[in-house]
Amino acid sequence: MISSSQGTVKTAQSDRPFLHPHPLRGLLIAQFCGAFNDNAWKLLVALLALRQVAAKAGGASSQALEAASQAETTLVFVVFTLPLMVGSLFAGTLADRLSKRTVIIAMKIAEVGLMTLGTFALLIHPQGGWLALAILAGMGAQSALFSPAKYGILPEVISHPQLSEGNGTLELWTFLAIIAGTAAGGLLLTLADPSPWLVGLTLTVTALIGLTASFSVPSVPPARREGGVRATLAAAWEVLQHDRTLRVGMVGAISFWTIASLVGQDILIYGKTVLGLADSTTGLPLATFGIGIGLGALLAGKLSESKVESGLIPLGAIGISFWLFFIGIGEPKLGGTLFSMGVLGIASGFVVVPLNAIIQWRPPGNRRGGVIALTNTAVFSGILLGSLSAGGFSQGGLNSSDILAMAGFLTLIATLWLLLQVPTVFIRCLFVVSTHTVFRLEVMGRDAIPERGGAIFL
Repeated sequence: MISSSQGTVKTAQSDRPFLHPHPLRGLLIAQFCGAFNDNAWKLLVALLALRQVAAKAGGASSQALEAASQAETTLVFVVFTLPLMVGSLFAGTLADRLSKRTVIIAMKIAEVGLMTLGTFALLIHPQGGWLALAILAGMGAQSALFSPAKYGILPEVISHPQLSEGNGTLELWTFLAIIAGTAAGGLLLTLADPSPWLVGLTLTVTALIGLTASFSVPSVPPARREGGVRATLAAAWEVLQHDRTLRVGMVGAISFWTIASLVGQDILIYGKTVLGLADSTTGLPLATFGIGIGLGALLAGKLSESKVESGLIPLGAIGISFWLFFIGIGEPKLGGTLFSMGVLGIASGFVVVPLNAIIQWRPPGNRRGGVIALTNTAVFSGILLGSLSAGGFSQGGLNSSDILAMAGFLTLIATLWLLLQVPTVFIRCLFVVSTHTVFRLEVMGRDAIPERGGAIFL
């Protein structure tokens, strides 16, 4: 028998964390289409830029060609990331003041418009150029406004015990879209030559599918009626000041996505210079990485069961560090690289799911959008730093393999910092490993324990 603030329960019934698909179906399809378009368009613009670099290279050395390629890729990633960072400052207010469903539908309409403009941009300038970059910037701004509504609506349409599994499902669909978009970007460009505008037309159709799906997202009321951007960010900052776990989760998310940005950009150059991949296959390492993250996120959701399991974070971070060192120092051939990127993705999923769940669960409901938006602003600043770092390391004489090894070292430093800040995370990690290997535990009556606050066991 368990006594809590929610009453006394005599019959112990096992919790059922199974996630019913209907509340999230429309959101998952809308998110899939948006993430697909983001990554396909970004890779398309990057590949068009790399073609221009190769055409102008002439007899340049391989080191000079790699540095020029890194510079162009950095420009593409910065153009996409900077609007993400700035737009996130306003996104939290929208997500809190309006129904998150309304924001989701509005952003899908904006995506249809952007992809339509992108089609015309490639029709006018098949080589890409500033028009394609402008559309990419617009996609970044649209994604920034979409994100707090997308993540913030989860705790409003599914219960707390389902939150980790819901995050795992959302991340799985997200990274399946990243896989498909990254793989399709180069493939569609190759198939559409010499008419890349056909790629834009394909992405417009995908955006229309996402818009249609968004209308089935469940209706939710606005979280609050008052407060502008300054008040939203001030309230979010106040929440962070009084919640150490939330602050550490935010810093963890910033660290992860900074390193992920560095690796994601560098692996494109690695595929060209070390593996010798063509345009149609240059996205394979990133696609395999996306498959791994999707599987890792789904597995993390299952292992978390009905709770937010922070003990998975150091386990995943150690795996990320090891496999980055392995690829950067060992320079395996294509098969070995794809396998390593897949395992690297699985380890990343173990980090992403609990971090996202912490950031969604800890803030009060009427401040959730603001906290997510403030976190996103910081995260996108880290992504921007990661993109600039890739170019900076290259200019400093490091090749693409050296940069991957450097990313592994930075991950190790971030992991040690996390364990020093919250030593209990390491203890939870030991419990996660032991209870899924040496021991088997059956928990009865978990539904009687309140989500927040204490309980008395009798």
